[in-house]
Amino acid sequence: MKKYLILSLSLSLMTMLAFAQPKFASKVKKGIFSVNTYDKDGNLLNQGTAFYVGENGDAVADYRIFKGAHKAVAVGADGRQADVEYVAGADGIYSLLRFRVNTKNSVALPLASAFQPMESELFVLNIAEKGKVQHEQAAVADTSLIQGKYAYYGLNKKLDDKMIGWPVFNKEGQLVGILHSAIGDKSYVLDIRFYETLKIEAIASSSAAIALDNIFMPKGLPETAEEALVYLYFKSQTATNEEYMDMVNRFVAAYPQNAEGYLRRATPLIDLLRFDEADRDLQQHLALTDDKAEGHFKVGSLIYDKLRLQPEPAYEAWTYDVAIQHMDKAIELNQEKAAGEEVQENARRYKVMKAQMLVNAERYDAAIALYEALNEGDGRSPSYYYAISMAREGRGDSISAVIEPLDSALALFGTPLPSEAANYIIRRGQLYANMGKYRQAVQDYNQFAYLLNNKVSAAFYYERSQIEVNGRMYEPALNDINKAIEMSPRTPLYHIEKASLTLRVNLLDDCISACEAAIALNPNIVDSYRILGYAQLQKEDKENARANLQKAIDMGDENAKKILDTYFK
Repeated sequence: MKKYLILSLSLSLMTMLAFAQPKFASKVKKGIFSVNTYDKDGNLLNQGTAFYVGENGDAVADYRIFKGAHKAVAVGADGRQADVEYVAGADGIYSLLRFRVNTKNSVALPLASAFQPMESELFVLNIAEKGKVQHEQAAVADTSLIQGKYAYYGLNKKLDDKMIGWPVFNKEGQLVGILHSAIGDKSYVLDIRFYETLKIEAIASSSAAIALDNIFMPKGLPETAEEALVYLYFKSQTATNEEYMDMVNRFVAAYPQNAEGYLRRATPLIDLLRFDEADRDLQQHLALTDDKAEGHFKVGSLIYDKLRLQPEPAYEAWTYDVAIQHMDKAIELNQEKAAGEEVQENARRYKVMKAQMLVNAERYDAAIALYEALNEGDGRSPSYYYAISMAREGRGDSISAVIEPLDSALALFGTPLPSEAANYIIRRGQLYANMGKYRQAVQDYNQFAYLLNNKVSAAFYYERSQIEVNGRMYEPALNDINKAIEMSPRTPLYHIEKASLTLRVNLLDDCISACEAAIALNPNIVDSYRILGYAQLQKEDKENARANLQKAIDMGDENAKKILDTYFK
């Protein structure tokens, strides 16, 4: 009996020792906290464990807690809450996420710097309510490597699934990893040092990109200013103004002496109609930038874009005069630099931008003079002649005067013309059509199609058919309108134009079919009923003709009334 009592006491003591709180628990408990994530409607999405691995709120958690989250809150053992400021990196394959908590009181856990030997004791630990420590003990049963440098430990037993995401320590209280998964009769620990690979990069790996795209919270920035600027550029193409503003604000906070950040921030501020703030950022950019000429060019260009693309609401401090003054300053400062190829190219770039501003400000004489000056010497360009043509048209010059610089541009291209000349050719063709020189216009349209290997739109064929009709070139006009219909069969306008053309050349059955097709697509276009009624008259189908003409009259068509009055007296 005594032996049994001693054995029982021994087993009890062993059980107590096995479940006794690790000695280091009180030292690490402040570095462990809970995290709650929420969906877009503010509903609780997931709850889990997280822990600090660095200063200033640098923390990690299992990625699955954050997947789909729009917001997250860190909750300490004492119940204090702090918002998760942004996600700093993620990997969906290894289910690890790095993030930043908005707190100054984070306690970083001490990290293990070496691999843990076989059979070494590890402690999976968490902090429950009121600071109570929960833990489980296991030993390293096997080790493999990730990326050749990070450990993936297999434990000698399977732990409860609820522990996945808990921090794992060695007996010295150093953070070894995070409990990653349970497979078969084992659980696995991911080396905590793997978190160092979790970064925001301008061009992220596919695993990181997919993981980050599935989290709808603010993201951090790359570690260097140069890479961060590249990242901001890419994000500016897809992020909302608010999201982009958040990123740029953090860039400016991290790099307050970087002039580019203020310029980048001005763009979304303009979109958000916060013009005073945008103007202050542009002035700050000019104050900080080393290249003052380029700074004035960028500031002037941004003001110009606002005036051109977003004229309303107006901002009194920004006018075309102001934009042009910045460009004049850029030209002046550039001239003070030592001569060189880059300086020469910048001088041309700044003058071209000034000329564009002058055109939009309707100062056509000054714009034309500047383009003509740019076209002197070896710097001649077809694009400058094209711009002169546009400016002459804006000034109200004759069509022949508008065409003249286009001819010069095409001569500069040489023969055979390259595909880049196509836009010059089509513009000249449109101008010829406006002059009533329809056959010359058609020739330019033909050459335009040739330069583009006939890869043109239905609208092109429709437009050319209209010119051909005006030039009494009915057969090619009919071919072109049929081609337009073939490419875009559900466009009622094309069917109506075919009806008008076939009526003109007395193809009455084709006319009637085209009208019926147009009406089937859109029964509210009055021209269809008038043309249909007139075609039916020509075929002596007076009953249907009267009905369709009356339909057009009911829709307000005076021409249909004249036809009805003429044929049905």
